Amino acid sequence: MDKTAGKIQTAVAGIIDSGTHISVASSTEFIAKKLGLSDRWVNYTHTELRNKLNEMEYRKTPFKKRLLFLPHCMRNLEKCKAEHNDEGLQCKKCGNCKIGTLKKMSEDLGYGGCFICPGGSMVQKIILKKKPKAVLGICCFDEAQMAFDKLKGTGIAAQAVLLSRSGCKDTDVNIEEVREKMELIEKR
Repeated sequence: MDKTAGKIQTAVAGIIDSGTHISVASSTEFIAKKLGLSDRWVNYTHTELRNKLNEMEYRKTPFKKRLLFLPHCMRNLEKCKAEHNDEGLQCKKCGNCKIGTLKKMSEDLGYGGCFICPGGSMVQKIILKKKPKAVLGICCFDEAQMAFDKLKGTGIAAQAVLLSRSGCKDTDVNIEEVREKMELIEKR
């Protein structure tokens, strides 16, 4: 993991651990100023704060009761062989992008499903249909914040990994960061 990401995660855990009751936005601003972060890292910090708030319940959720959501913008548009249906893209694991790798990782862990979606409205429909106990979304900052807000109070533990390159086309993500979030589970 990136050194800056590790520093942010440690700072986030420290704030939450201290029992400080301050808003996520205020916490993000505090950490950003303390560490002199760029906008990208401010968004990462904000997301990690929200992840930490849900992490304990997420860890308690068995893989089979979790869903993984991937953005369709990660696919290689020119080479993608996936077909669309009412549950998003149906990845053929052709190897032309990281989606197939992430889908296989979710299958190997026994996740309840992996969905490649164009945006939040399809994600909402799938969540209503599948009724997961936890979700992991790979997305841009705005989509992550909307998802956290929509899932607040539903009993669904959410985690997000931000795209390392966003822009709605040819986006990218750090696979190791996704793997780390996917594998979070309470050892019994």
